[in-house]
Amino acid sequence: MFYTSDLITQYLPWYYLISGYLKNLQIPHWVPLLYQNGYPLLAEGETGILSPINSLILFIFPFSVSVNLLYLSYAIIAIAGTYFFLQENNCSKLGSLLGGLIFILSGFIVSRYFQPSIIFTASLMPWGFLIIQKSSKNTNSLFLLPFLIYLQITAGHVQIALTSIAGYLSYVFILSILKKQNFFQVTKKILMVIFFTILGLGLSAIQLLPTARLFTISQRQDWGIAIHFSYSLPESHLITYLLPGVFGVSRPGDDLGFTQIGGGFWELNITIWTAPFLLALLPIVIIFKNRNIKTVGALYIIWAIFLLISFGGYFKPYWIVAHIPDFPFRAPARFALVSTFAAASLAAFGYELITKRLNNYFKVILFTAIITSVIIQQILVFNKYFIWENSQIVLEGLENLSEKQLTTPLKLNMSKTDGSPELIFKREFQKGAIISILTLSILYLWWLFMQGMRVNLVKRRKKN
Repeated sequence: MFYTSDLITQYLPWYYLISGYLKNLQIPHWVPLLYQNGYPLLAEGETGILSPINSLILFIFPFSVSVNLLYLSYAIIAIAGTYFFLQENNCSKLGSLLGGLIFILSGFIVSRYFQPSIIFTASLMPWGFLIIQKSSKNTNSLFLLPFLIYLQITAGHVQIALTSIAGYLSYVFILSILKKQNFFQVTKKILMVIFFTILGLGLSAIQLLPTARLFTISQRQDWGIAIHFSYSLPESHLITYLLPGVFGVSRPGDDLGFTQIGGGFWELNITIWTAPFLLALLPIVIIFKNRNIKTVGALYIIWAIFLLISFGGYFKPYWIVAHIPDFPFRAPARFALVSTFAAASLAAFGYELITKRLNNYFKVILFTAIITSVIIQQILVFNKYFIWENSQIVLEGLENLSEKQLTTPLKLNMSKTDGSPELIFKREFQKGAIISILTLSILYLWWLFMQGMRVNLVKRRKKN
């Protein structure tokens, strides 16, 4: 392989294999010869085979086209989710679009171009915030949350999905407090979100059970406590909100050229670029004149909270969480995803404030200037960061997998397996499928119940 990168040594081969299995109407519980001894590709999770979005694109289109379509589809999903979230909070169409573009063009997203599972799962997160926002008016909106959680988990990255869930719970709690709801109202709302979150996890059991089983028999479980703090965000890195490239830029897969202590350029990239960052600070200056004061306040608090969690080993309370037995996650800096979304949304609110008295012509000019400044900064910072190689060259000869130096973050420890690995993972898939079907049945019964309640309410109103 010509360079070390997750996209080349993991994701493209995985998607190539998944595409082949889907086109043959098969499920890769176990792929012979992969990583020499065979591997449970479905259990890996990051392949996205159980995602309706991923699987449809990989099934319908030629492989060389499908991967590009995956990136494009999730980019549109992220922009649309942020757009509708901001529309729900009374932002203009142009301001809402600006927020969506800032989110998808953020350093967190763009610098991880070689880690598509993180990007795809993260791109769905704005829709979760939209569901929470809508639920403040109509709790029936929470019915959609389990399906969103399923889409996030099966898109490829469980840690990012759980990070998103933490964001949803934080947002509903903070927003309820800022709206001065009483203890009973706040508790009821949080319990409702938790209930539908659990249903979302149950719906995702078809993926979670094989993935959990893979973790228990992989070498990562033996890595030790130090791995929980790898890629913690140093406080000094906050300067990159203003100066994105101040610590240098490392190539995908290595740390050369990056001078900040604690990790690689892509894992510690929190910038939303300079102009949007300054816009994001603007609402706090005149927060009490903002008609969205409660949402703005909640977003500022979430921005701060998830930045603190991103500090990981540099933030002492994080040590309590990281010492939980079998704590499966590393890279605390990834919690900055929620901060990134909050900051992008606040930048949209900032844009709304400074364009409030401007006509449409000047609004468009300012919008264009902000996006242009972002693109210029990206060109300067990401110079030579992207690898432009023909995918056909990379994928040539993949049929003979035993000769390829492919990597995986979850190498199997075969000594921990008891019986046929293929049967082990097939059973986990079957158990997960049963739980997922039962959860789907509960959601269906809930929908029938709510439909019945709605019909009864309409009848009562007609009588009155």
